[in-house]
Amino acid sequence: MNTNCQFPYIKYQAGKTSKDWGFSHGEEFRIAIKELAEIRRILMLTKNPALGAQLDELAHKQLELSRSFAPHLAAEIEAIAVGANLTVTDIVILNNYTDFRDIMLPEEGCSTVHIQTPTEILSGQTWDMHRSAKNYMCLIHVPETEIHSPQLVLTLVGCVGLMGVNTQNGLIGVNNINTKNAKTGLIWPVLVRKTLEARTLGEMRKTLLSAPVTSGHNYLISSPFGGEHLEITPTVNEKVSALNIGQVGGIFHTNHCLGSEIEKLEDKTSLSSTTFNRYNLLSQKTHKVQDLTDFKNLLTDHDQFPKSICSHFENGAQDPSSTCGGGVSDLKSGTHIFWRGCPAHDSDYKEYEFVLDGSDFKKIK
Repeated sequence: MNTNCQFPYIKYQAGKTSKDWGFSHGEEFRIAIKELAEIRRILMLTKNPALGAQLDELAHKQLELSRSFAPHLAAEIEAIAVGANLTVTDIVILNNYTDFRDIMLPEEGCSTVHIQTPTEILSGQTWDMHRSAKNYMCLIHVPETEIHSPQLVLTLVGCVGLMGVNTQNGLIGVNNINTKNAKTGLIWPVLVRKTLEARTLGEMRKTLLSAPVTSGHNYLISSPFGGEHLEITPTVNEKVSALNIGQVGGIFHTNHCLGSEIEKLEDKTSLSSTTFNRYNLLSQKTHKVQDLTDFKNLLTDHDQFPKSICSHFENGAQDPSSTCGGGVSDLKSGTHIFWRGCPAHDSDYKEYEFVLDGSDFKKIK
């Protein structure tokens, strides 16, 4: 039986190094990290058995590129491996397994959404993954350093970041797109954390567009001054939607390419079979959202179940995924909610709520 981590809230200790944080993270969740690393290795090799002989080489290349881009975050990953008593290859696979060269795993779904009303600026996403990942979800509170302000990071034990928000109320969300131009690049959770170090929307965009990425993702970046979706691949980047300050409306992305140039690179055979359904539901429902409660209800909506926004659809090897959790933020007030599981279908559903209190986040629930 796999470990149920019960969605731990991990508060990294102020004044410690990235290496210290990684080691303590790896040591505390050693058993669970080992389980998750093995699950992800099996998923990868089931998809492409020929990768077996190349895993170490590819993992170390990805780590080296990540070290060049963000050395402190690469050090955190290496220290997780040491603390968990695993190899660097194990931890790179755990963080980056969907991005290994020539691997197109559609089970990393997700819906990213940004909504602006006359009074609210709301941003967030669902996290749709192989259902085995749900028990390993966690939330990390990263303290202020000389490099960055405090961050809240939704992730998995052993992984440095899936999505997050900083105390400038800058948010980054990610969802997968399947393109045919993958190449060896950095570990994408490193890019998530690095982008959170930016203090403005423009700096976030610059970080993303300068990154040597491995494969295609859509990135939602947002702040009190607007939000945008950027489809980024190793060779082509496109801003596919945006709302500037003062505009009203909603922008969203599921798991098919929206950019005209990137769509030419799309691997149609690997499309999530729920992506268009979720997109259509968001098209119908985002305009009804008025506040953070409405927004969370939207991302946990079960209309057209099981191909709902909170997805419970599993179709063999093509779509072995479900919504494992998510996060929503009110970027004007600095209120942030993160959850693990489904409030309607999981008896062990759990969520946290935070408010911006001065220069840091305060947990209120």
